[in-house]
Amino acid sequence: MLDWKKLLRKRLSTPDLPHGTREEVIAELASHLDETYERALSTGATHRAAVKIALQEVGDWRVLAAQIDAARPKEGSMNYRTKSLWLPALITLLGASASLAATQFIGLQPQQVWVGNMGMSFYWPWLASLPIFGAVGAYMSRRAAGRTPIRLAAGLSPALVMLVVMFLILPWGLFLDGVHFFRLVHFGLGLINWVGIPAAALLVGAIPFLRGNTQTAEVSQ
Repeated sequence: MLDWKKLLRKRLSTPDLPHGTREEVIAELASHLDETYERALSTGATHRAAVKIALQEVGDWRVLAAQIDAARPKEGSMNYRTKSLWLPALITLLGASASLAATQFIGLQPQQVWVGNMGMSFYWPWLASLPIFGAVGAYMSRRAAGRTPIRLAAGLSPALVMLVVMFLILPWGLFLDGVHFFRLVHFGLGLINWVGIPAAALLVGAIPFLRGNTQTAEVSQ
């Protein structure tokens, strides 16, 4: 069996592949050439002819290698977003949700604050824990070289998710409760109770990690 990787190392002997991924590029090229070689053999070509057909697929070796390697920043960008935004945001959201569930599980009752005939519930122990989770989200994002808006989004993710949920249920509330629900949303009591105040608590923890960085991100746009 022809050792395509050995052949490629000879052909790509000059160290001019970008991003230092020479061996990975060689592995991808070898796989491509082997597929072309096997396809040629399946059509009845001899070993020598199949090798020639495979090598003709390449053209300019170094240009092709650079083109394959140039596709890698997309993967790097995805990894960057995952590490700097999605993972910190998920951990912050899970932490805040677990804290609220624990508060309710141990039987701590919320404090009711009435505005007219409409009430707001405040789980003070839960709100007191939110700065911790806001700090965790922003810190993790900063560790992954997230920019300031990304750190802020990671730290405030529980409040942002609740904001989205409230806007999703708004049409149903209007349909079921009519004007009463509309007034509740209009005065912003629901937004204040479950978005505004939690967001402020999360922001308290996130603020120290919104500036500065611990490492430099090298992400190709």
